[in-house]
Amino acid sequence: MRTLVIKGYGVKLSYRKGVLILKGKGGGSTYSLADIDRVVVATSGVSITSRAIRAMVDSGVELVVLDSRGFSAAVLYHPYVTRTVDARRGQYAALGDSKALTVIKVVAMSKILNQAGMLKRVARTCGIRWVSEDVGLLRKYAEEVARVDCSDLRAVRRAVMELEAAAARVYWGAYASLLPKELGFEGRDQGGGDVVNKVLNYGYGILYPECFRAVALAGLDPYAGFLHTDRSGKPVLVFDVIELFRSAAVDYPILKALRKGWRPRVEGGLLAHESRVEVAKLVNEALSTKFKAGSGRVKELRSWVSTFALALASFLRGEAALKPLVFRW
Repeated sequence: MRTLVIKGYGVKLSYRKGVLILKGKGGGSTYSLADIDRVVVATSGVSITSRAIRAMVDSGVELVVLDSRGFSAAVLYHPYVTRTVDARRGQYAALGDSKALTVIKVVAMSKILNQAGMLKRVARTCGIRWVSEDVGLLRKYAEEVARVDCSDLRAVRRAVMELEAAAARVYWGAYASLLPKELGFEGRDQGGGDVVNKVLNYGYGILYPECFRAVALAGLDPYAGFLHTDRSGKPVLVFDVIELFRSAAVDYPILKALRKGWRPRVEGGLLAHESRVEVAKLVNEALSTKFKAGSGRVKELRSWVSTFALALASFLRGEAALKPLVFRW
C-alpha cells in the first residue's frame, strides 16, 4: 500500500483534477490519486478540504488521523463491506458458544507463536544463543493454550489470558535484553515514560487502523470481541486481531532500528515530529514486507491482516475452520 504521510503546521491538502495538492511553508507537491492508497495525518496544524475528502473516498483512498500518542483519532474509508448481516449474526451467536473458545485460542496462539518466531529470527541473524531458550518457553505456553478446554467461557478466557501474560513476561524480558541499556526499557508498559514504550505505542497506533479497516470490511462488528471482552466504546475485536501482527509490524522493525543506532527524540513528554515520521515509515515498510504463512502462501503483511479478518468472518458464518496464523520468519 502506498502511503502519504502528512506532517507539519500550516500544511493544507486540497484536490483538483485527479490530483492531491499538498502545500506548506516549504512549497508544494502533487500526488495522483491513482498512486495513493492511504493518507496519514501525523500532526496537528493540517487542514484538508472537503473536496479532497470526497475525492479520496470516491477513489478508495483511506484517510487516517493520528493523535499525539500515535493512536487513531479517526479513520475514513469507503463504506462497502462484504456479507455484513450473515457475518455479524454469526459473530453475536458465537460470543456464547464453542466458537468463542476457538477464536480465543487462535488469537492467543498466533500472538505467542509469532512472538517466538520474531525472537528466533533475532537469535539467528544476530547469533544470540540465549534467545533460543525464551523461544522454547513461548512455544510451550502456546501448547498450553491449545490444551485449554472448558465449557465456561469466562474460565477459558481467564486461563488463556494468564498464559498470555506469562508468555508476555518472557517475550518482553528478552526484548529488553536485546536493546541497549541506555534506552531505559525494562518491559512493556503502555503508560511507560521511557522512549521505547512511547515508540511502541505510536507504532501500534499506526497498525490499529489497518486492523480496524480489515475487520469492518469483512463485515464484522469491531466492538464485539472474544479474547478482549466488551467495553463501552472500545473496538475490542480490533484489539483481538491486532495481537497477531504486533511483533511483525511494530516490535521487530523498532527493535532492528534501535539496535542499529536509531535514537528517537522526546519533546514535552511526546515523540518529536521527526521521530513520529520515522516510526510511521518503519511500520509502513513492515506492512509492505512479504511473509510466508499458512500453507506456504506469500503475501504482504497488510494483506495477511485482511486475510485473517476474512477467515474469521467465514468461520463465524459457519463456512470454514479457523486456524492460527503463524509467520515463517
